[in-house]
Amino acid sequence: MYFRQIFLCACLTALVASVTFSLYQFYFISPLIFAAEAYEIADSIASEPTQVWAPEDGIERFFFTWLANFLMSLAYSLLLACAITYRGSSSAVKGLAWGIGAYLAIFVAPSLGLPPEIPGMDAADLHARQNWWLLTVVLSATGLAVLAFSPRYYKGAGLILMLLPHLIGAPTPELHGFSHPDPNAVLALTDLWHHFVLQTSIANGLLWLIIGTTIGYLCQRFIDKIPPLQLKNQ
Repeated sequence: MYFRQIFLCACLTALVASVTFSLYQFYFISPLIFAAEAYEIADSIASEPTQVWAPEDGIERFFFTWLANFLMSLAYSLLLACAITYRGSSSAVKGLAWGIGAYLAIFVAPSLGLPPEIPGMDAADLHARQNWWLLTVVLSATGLAVLAFSPRYYKGAGLILMLLPHLIGAPTPELHGFSHPDPNAVLALTDLWHHFVLQTSIANGLLWLIIGTTIGYLCQRFIDKIPPLQLKNQ
């Protein structure tokens, strides 16, 4: 019963967050990706075409984008709901605070070393980037938790944990930027990338704003009112 209510709250939150996030992507981020893909496609016309499935542009591509965003939002909402309810009473304001913390740990901190990338951009080894991203998220989240909930004399350890992955350094490619042979294309791609970083930062901030406030309100509305004895029996 208790888990079912948390799951339903997370589903409602994920639905609202994923629709809003997907619409923002459709109007402000996807055009940047399409523009970058045009350079990538133009650069590979001479190569032999390969048969790789991809959703068609339009409704099909938007649907699969929304589905991926919904599953991502559902996972984030479940984690945030469990953390909020574990710490005590819930509210939209508390949810917002948790959402801001999650945004800093999951998006901002990794982006300082590995900014969002657009098609055609040179990148380091995928596994190295994934490992550094995971390390950064875990240490940043732990560091924020130490800063927020630990006694004063432990808070310095929180700062050290947050700085540690950046002291280690993110994996970097041998060549930074774009390897496109046309200098004008490189300038255009660099401009697209700057806009892409800005828009993805705004979109992820909006995502966590919605997830935090919505899950905090729903937990207050449907979970905090459950009698403690009923929770204990469940």
